Amino acid sequence: MKIGGYKIDIWILIPVLLLLIFSIGLVYSASSDYSISKFKDANYMFKLHLIKVLMALVLIFIFAKIDYKYYQKYSKWLILMSLFFLVLVFIIGVSIKNVNRWINLGPVSFQPSDLAKYTLILFVANLLVKQRNKITDLYKGYLPVILSILTVCILVAAQPNFSTSLIIFGSSMLLLLISKVKFKHILITGISLLPFAVIFILTKSYIRNRIENYADFTSSGTAQHQLNQAIIGLGNGGIFGVGGGNSLQKQFFLPEAHGDFIFSIIGEEYGLLGTLAVIFLFALLLIRGYKVAKKIPDEYGKYVAFGITTVITAYAVVNMSVACGIIPTTGVPIPFISYGGTALIFNSIAVGILLNISSYRNESPEAFSDNSNLNGMLSESNLKNV
Repeated sequence: MKIGGYKIDIWILIPVLLLLIFSIGLVYSASSDYSISKFKDANYMFKLHLIKVLMALVLIFIFAKIDYKYYQKYSKWLILMSLFFLVLVFIIGVSIKNVNRWINLGPVSFQPSDLAKYTLILFVANLLVKQRNKITDLYKGYLPVILSILTVCILVAAQPNFSTSLIIFGSSMLLLLISKVKFKHILITGISLLPFAVIFILTKSYIRNRIENYADFTSSGTAQHQLNQAIIGLGNGGIFGVGGGNSLQKQFFLPEAHGDFIFSIIGEEYGLLGTLAVIFLFALLLIRGYKVAKKIPDEYGKYVAFGITTVITAYAVVNMSVACGIIPTTGVPIPFISYGGTALIFNSIAVGILLNISSYRNESPEAFSDNSNLNGMLSESNLKNV
C-alpha cells in the first residue's frame, strides 16, 4: 500500500499505530495521580508522552524512507558509537534508583542500552553476511560474532541491567540460530556462560531479592509487592474491565503503573479483552516481521528484519509475563505503550527500518546490487522452524 508516496506494509504499521494511539489515553490514566503528586499537574507526564508519540510517528515514516542497506555500510561505526555511550554511562551516567543507565545531554537524557540493542542487530547481521563462507569456523567466523554480542551484554549487565542484557543476548542467539552458524557452537556458548551468569546473579543482591520474593509469595519485599498489586489489578478488571480512567491500582497501590507495570492497568481498565487485544497486536507484528524476513531476497535484510522483530516482541513478552506473575519482576517496559522516552524513540526507528526492508520483500534478486548475498540466503525451512 502506498501512503503519500510511501510503499508501506500496513500489517506492520497498523499494529504499531494502534499501540501508540492506545498508549496516549492509557498513560494519561496511569500517570495522572503520580503526576499530580510529583509535578502538581495531572497532565504533565501525559503531555510529555504525547510529544514523544508524535516524534515516534515522524521517525517511523522518516526511517521507512531510508534504504536499510546504508546500515550495512555503517554498522561498524554505529556499534562503536553504542559502545562509546555504554562506557560513558559509567563515567558521567546519571544514577536513578541506585543504577547508572542514563546519560544526560543537556535537555535530553537517554539509555545507551536502547540504542545498543538495535545497533548490535545491524552489526551482527553484517558480520553474518560478510563472513558467510567462514561462519562455521569457530575462530575465524564465529568468535568475532559472539565477542561483539558478549561485549554489549556485559556492558549492559554491569550498569546493572541484567534483564535487558539477557533479552539482548537471547535475541542475538535466536538470530544466530537462523544463520549458518553451527548449532554446537551456540550450545557450547550457552553452557560455558551459564556458570558466569549464576555467579553474577548470586553477587547482585537486587537480582537475588527479586528471585527470592518471587519464590515466596508471603514476602513483603518491593518486588513481591509490585507483583501482588499487578495481579490484583488484572483480577479487578475481569473480562470487560472497569473502564478507561477508572483504575484503582494507579492510585499509588501499584508502583510504576505508567511504566513497567502498565499492562496491569490495561487489564484492570479494559479487562481480559483489552489484554488479549494487545497480545494480538504484538502477535500480528511478530508474524508479519518474520514473514518479511522470509520473503525478502537479501541476506542482510533477512537478518535485520528477524532481529528487530525478535527484540520488540521479546520485550513485550517479558513485560507481560512479569505483570502476570509468570517470571520474576524486571525493569522492562512494554514497547510503544509504557511511558518513557528513549525506548519509544528507538523502537519507532526500528519499526521504520523494518518497514523499509518490507518494501523490498517482493523485489527480484536482480534488484539488489550485491548478488553474492544470495549465495548465503536463509532457507525458507529455517525460518519456518523459528
